[in-house]
Amino acid sequence: MLFLSVAVWAVWDEGKTRRPWKAHQQQFNRLESEQIARELAKERARLDMPDTQAAIAKLQQDLKSAQARLAGPEAVKAQQLLVQRETEQVEINVKAQFVKSELDEALYWVEHAVHTKKDPAEFRAKVAALEKQLRELTAQADRLGAQVEEARKGVKRFLADVDTVQSRIGEFSAPVTALERRLEAIGARSPEVKQIVVEGLATNEFKVPILTVDRCTTCHLAIDRVGFEQAEQPFRTHPHREVLFGNHEMTRFGCTACHQGQGPTLDVDAAHGEVSHWDRPLLRGDFVQTSCRKCHTDRKEFALAPVYSRGRQMVEELGCFGCHTIAGFEKAQKVGPDLTRIADKVDPNWLVRWIKKPRGYLPKTRMPHFDLTDEDAVNISAYLLRTSQPTPARKGTVRTPASVERGREIVGTVGCLGCHRIPGFETKAPSAGAPAVSPTDTPTSAFTPPPQPEDQDFAPDLSRIAGKVNANWLFDWLKNPKQFRPTTRMPDLRLSDDEARAVTAFLMTLGQKQSVAGVEREVRRVERIAAGERLIRKRGCFGCHEIKGFETSEKIAPDLSNFSRKRLLELFFGEAVQVKQTWQDYTFWKLKDPGIYATERVEQLMPNFGFTDDQAKTLMVYLKSLSTERVQPQFQRGLSDEERTIQDGRTLVKRYNCNGCHVIEGQGGAIAAFYANETRVPPPLEVGMMHEGEKVQATWLYQFLGRPIPLRPWLDVRMPTFGLTIEEATALTKYFAVMGKQQVPYEYVSVEESSPELVKAGRLLMSKDYFDCFTCHQQGEKKPEGPTENWAPDLGLAKRRLRPIWMSKWLKDPQKIQPGTKMPSYYPGGPEDILEGKEDRQIQAITEYLMRSGEN
Repeated sequence: MLFLSVAVWAVWDEGKTRRPWKAHQQQFNRLESEQIARELAKERARLDMPDTQAAIAKLQQDLKSAQARLAGPEAVKAQQLLVQRETEQVEINVKAQFVKSELDEALYWVEHAVHTKKDPAEFRAKVAALEKQLRELTAQADRLGAQVEEARKGVKRFLADVDTVQSRIGEFSAPVTALERRLEAIGARSPEVKQIVVEGLATNEFKVPILTVDRCTTCHLAIDRVGFEQAEQPFRTHPHREVLFGNHEMTRFGCTACHQGQGPTLDVDAAHGEVSHWDRPLLRGDFVQTSCRKCHTDRKEFALAPVYSRGRQMVEELGCFGCHTIAGFEKAQKVGPDLTRIADKVDPNWLVRWIKKPRGYLPKTRMPHFDLTDEDAVNISAYLLRTSQPTPARKGTVRTPASVERGREIVGTVGCLGCHRIPGFETKAPSAGAPAVSPTDTPTSAFTPPPQPEDQDFAPDLSRIAGKVNANWLFDWLKNPKQFRPTTRMPDLRLSDDEARAVTAFLMTLGQKQSVAGVEREVRRVERIAAGERLIRKRGCFGCHEIKGFETSEKIAPDLSNFSRKRLLELFFGEAVQVKQTWQDYTFWKLKDPGIYATERVEQLMPNFGFTDDQAKTLMVYLKSLSTERVQPQFQRGLSDEERTIQDGRTLVKRYNCNGCHVIEGQGGAIAAFYANETRVPPPLEVGMMHEGEKVQATWLYQFLGRPIPLRPWLDVRMPTFGLTIEEATALTKYFAVMGKQQVPYEYVSVEESSPELVKAGRLLMSKDYFDCFTCHQQGEKKPEGPTENWAPDLGLAKRRLRPIWMSKWLKDPQKIQPGTKMPSYYPGGPEDILEGKEDRQIQAITEYLMRSGEN
């Protein structure tokens, strides 16, 4: 009895307890059967519809007619003729075969006579006669073959009518038949373990590539099948299936390479890796995005991994690499301002308050809160002020009285509002920028930029700038920011001395200095200077800022290169018993409230960035990607030249906030909201069919980025001088060229010889007698004749600036390239009395004329 009980239990355990996947497969079979049954019911209902039945009935009548024709006298006659011709062909072929046999015999006797030295004349004559007879039979067979083919075509005409109608009838019932067969196939399925053998993606402890097995599809049966997008797990179709599996074949990459878990096992918890002593549990939710970094180490942004992309962007913006070693940020610049000349810049009282509580001055600042005491803030200020270096000799002065109102007008028009938030400037119109492109809207593009964050301003809020800086320093900064910090992102707006004085006068009305008794005396005490140096070294302020005396100091925080693989015993929870003992919970609270892990004996030096829950989770996703694990070279996916060009260009666009003024890749242009007149807004660069790189010559763009010149004299907003390096200007030029689908970014635009007739026609078309182009367009120093709001770019620059091919496309249909443009469309509908009314020739004539403007 005991033996029987054990045997029964063993069979049950083997068949049920240890094989939960069988139940999943049975459930999926039912699910798929129900789905197909619903589809089959729909197809049968469609088949039973009156219109369908009427169509089938008509086809049945057509079939009967075709079959009747097939049985009719004409078809019978055609079939009889075919039989007759085929019989005649067979008879002729048989005769030809007999003649060939006799010919072979005769040829033998000729050869035999020659060898026996007898006269072969008789046999040669017989050979000649047989060859003649064979030629006649062959010609007759060819004629009969053609007649057979003709007769066969006649029969096929009758058969084709029947086949065509039967095929059309079959089309109505084909979906029903196919679905019925699928239902039968599902019913005949047997439970089976499905597995994918992945070769070389994983390595063992000795870094040797090995084979691994993933059996995930044993339960996840619809992972690569359409139609189950809304099904419950484990039967749901993989999100973005076509894009992901199109680039990552399941047979090559498997499942656990991205999702982790324990591939070979078939128990649910074990397969998901959510068991003891398994350090690679299933990545759930946004965490699965972290696996992209394994193979795509060079890529910064992923359209289908927006949380990871935003997390990496946060690390770049916040400067986490200043204290921590993070792979990919080895050459990143410090994110904080240069403090080596801070004494001439800021008020000591402000500096102490800022160090103590940065968000008290700028609520959206990236500067974290270090939880310093008043004494600490004074000590750090003392060291910074004591080691501050003198500023370069000033070229101008701010002491001359200036108009505050004039300064306010300049700030509101030249472009400051593209980066800074300043009180008193309210938005006047909806932003002209196109809506941000969401990665989920265009899943086929792996390089769609993630939406831009809205929680921080690009540059400091200037609402209380007067309480911070000194007027003389502000004047010098406005005149030449690079002299204070060569790597600053603040551009030169080429302000005159009078303009800079006016702007300084206006900004110095925003806020007021708040003096605290004794602060300026305290920051000069020697013991405070020494204490400040120790605090700076301890807190790692030099990780974000250039500080005199700390040029070669090492990072103060742990290396994060393998942070995602840290085991629990390597994480210090302190006395925070309220935090669950998991990697995710530890990391979340470390980001959210670093001080939670402090104890009497262990101090926590990490500052508090004031992250929201969403920000902390976003950063946590990026940190989960930090691992020293690397796949084999054959699985690594580097960037193509085009992809690297786009990535480098986007990095620079973001660094210099080009989107603050311009719409690029459908994003940006927020400054437009401050202008009531849309003609005063900076132009879009990359939106719709408008591509700057397709429009302008690369050589001109490169020179313009380095030394901007006025193109639209009616605009008050100025294209700044960013002081780009040669490498940066080259990268931006190539970026716009690639976005404009230009295969060769740098090219020589040659002006071929053209007929004087074309140039003359182009000049005439642009004259007042026809299109009157210079009513709106500037031409060199000559201003347009029309009203300012209708002015258009300087056509005197067209020869060096514009691509001739783009000019032709633009003239043909400007609204198609840039909807809403003020440029009128003259074609179709060009004048009939120039170049015989041929519009393509007229467009070519205008292009040729513009490409020769300025020539004698």
